[in-house]
Amino acid sequence: MNRNLMTVVTVSSLIIVSSMANASADPTYAVLDANGNVTNIIVCGSACASGEFGGNKVVLQVAADPVTGENRGGFWQGPGTTTYDSNSGTFTMVDKGEVTNSSVETATDSTITSSTTIYGGKTTTFKYEDTIGSKLETRQGFDYGYLENTNASISVKKEYIEDEIAKIQSESMTLVNRMTQVEITEAARAENKILIVENIMSVVRLLNSWIKIIKQEVK
Repeated sequence: MNRNLMTVVTVSSLIIVSSMANASADPTYAVLDANGNVTNIIVCGSACASGEFGGNKVVLQVAADPVTGENRGGFWQGPGTTTYDSNSGTFTMVDKGEVTNSSVETATDSTITSSTTIYGGKTTTFKYEDTIGSKLETRQGFDYGYLENTNASISVKKEYIEDEIAKIQSESMTLVNRMTQVEITEAARAENKILIVENIMSVVRLLNSWIKIIKQEVK
């Protein structure tokens, strides 16, 4: 049976590199509140060297371009999305945007459409040191993942002909936390989602990095 796989992906960008006016050798600073939440990002040179600007605490976030000396923007997606840990010097940014993936598999007797939606929760952690030089372009030092309580929905629809009659079979599930492939399969079986179980590999591919990987301890 020949199958053609086509995947359509709509992804909200996790990292927003803000467009800022060029400033010779001026890096980007993050403005912090008392709890370590980033409330803004600014281009600032010697005026921020003391760690304070306009009565607010500021910390280096993105280094200037090492060749041109121009500012290279910063990372922030609005209030409540980014925090800074002063002990480790680490920024943590959470993307609230949804990620929707779908694929269509066709055969001589049926068409199967698998769809997934991940409802935000993708995270990035990085340090100022990770933005120095070419590290910013290669994202060297940037760690990506999902919050454990990031939920998702999955669905599979099968359109086929049986006894010369067009039929449609459809199943869907809501996953309230990140899960492993085994856990998703077990949950689908428990809910008697036969179509989803039969196409679990397509669903897993669409969930991509949301899937929880259990690392085995090596003794």
